[in-house]
Amino acid sequence: MNQQREMTQMGVAKFVGDMTWQQTLEGFAAMPTVNIEGLVAGYTGVGGKTILSSRAVAKIDMRLVPNQNKDDCVAKLKAHLAKRGYGDVEVNVSGGYDPTETDENSTLIRAELASLARAGISTTIYPRSAGSWPGYVFTSAPASLPAGQFGFGHGNGAHAPDEYLLIESSNPKVFGYDDAVMGYVDFLHQIAATG
Repeated sequence: MNQQREMTQMGVAKFVGDMTWQQTLEGFAAMPTVNIEGLVAGYTGVGGKTILSSRAVAKIDMRLVPNQNKDDCVAKLKAHLAKRGYGDVEVNVSGGYDPTETDENSTLIRAELASLARAGISTTIYPRSAGSWPGYVFTSAPASLPAGQFGFGHGNGAHAPDEYLLIESSNPKVFGYDDAVMGYVDFLHQIAATG
């Protein structure tokens, strides 16, 4: 990865706390986060009103890393609020997953890499992803199986109204839908061959 290229693509001039590129990558891979998704309080209608809010809502998400779990992190959040005098704050958990991790030398990951290589796609393994998915269902006991995400083709806008997947491609280096499906067929054959 090229630091300047990545910073340009993200539109940032410097990282929080003046962290170095290496510290930023390590933090992304190994540090949990708590993000405020939204805040609502007081009067939010047209015009102004001089009022004292009786209710405020903050919506957050937490990114967990290995050796953490959802229930423990929720308990720690409640304890943190109570310790600071906010024990009356209602914490409403609307979803969530424990973190998931798969060994890069597992059969699954080796099959993914082999399929990508046969398709002429160079790739990098990211040790952690900031997204969420219920992979722990597979990677945790009692199943304790490898699980991962990868894909062929081009798409963008996940979880957004403008999400898309390229159906036909005019660029031979970018898979359209049909080629992406055949890439998964190759992957399944690779799993069978390496299993």
